[in-house]
Amino acid sequence: MDSGVVLYYKPWIIFWVIQTSGILLFIVGMVSKFSFYFSGKGRLLYKQPDYKAMLAALFREVLFQKHIIQRSLLRWSVHMLIFWGFMGLISLSAIAVALETIIPEGSVVSQYMLRGQGHNYYKLAGDLFGFMLLAGVTAAFLRRFIFRADQLHTDSSDTTTLVFLLLLVVTGFLLEAVRIGMSGPAPGLQYSFIGYRLSQLTLLQGEWARTAASVLWTLHALLTAALLAYFPHSKFMHVFSSPAEIILNASEERVRGDLYV
Repeated sequence: MDSGVVLYYKPWIIFWVIQTSGILLFIVGMVSKFSFYFSGKGRLLYKQPDYKAMLAALFREVLFQKHIIQRSLLRWSVHMLIFWGFMGLISLSAIAVALETIIPEGSVVSQYMLRGQGHNYYKLAGDLFGFMLLAGVTAAFLRRFIFRADQLHTDSSDTTTLVFLLLLVVTGFLLEAVRIGMSGPAPGLQYSFIGYRLSQLTLLQGEWARTAASVLWTLHALLTAALLAYFPHSKFMHVFSSPAEIILNASEERVRGDLYV
């Protein structure tokens, strides 16, 4: 989310082209996947949904993933870090888009989020969710490639998704650090508790910082669009498909009386 001060060149035409392409490919992929899924469901009992059972499934199995913690606390911790880190960053991105496109610039909400205390809370949340995702992805790499848990099978799809997420977080933090370094001392920098500390590295300072910021900004946007396009075809798709299936199935299982009673 930009506070309105231009610190470096941003190729907005390239940004909107690659972002629009990524979003369109994401939508087409998601529609294709969910159409295929529902085509094989047959007659569904949730035509008269049990909302209480669906809400219970949302909290138990989606938001807190009870079925995973019952198997392994370590695996659950990694899943939670990646899930909440990823969903938190998506939510912050949605807020940024809303401030750019929907919410009037002179409104109370816009002023609070761009120039008020809300901007500091936004930076704090961004670093927190980014750190959670980075910790989760790092732990996933360690479990799959260093300690090699016996029950885990790693294929190219797992590796590609983890690499995408790792590069997104790293470029995001580096971009934030360079931006802070160029803007100089300002109130509220401590809220960006990771970006601020990285900005103090000599490597991220100097005359080349503006060029580096433009390159990182473009690379970050490109990685985001590429991940969106790849997402429906990756194993990370279960971030959307599994919650949807769990919530919808909860109503069917309640009708049958075999779960959530």
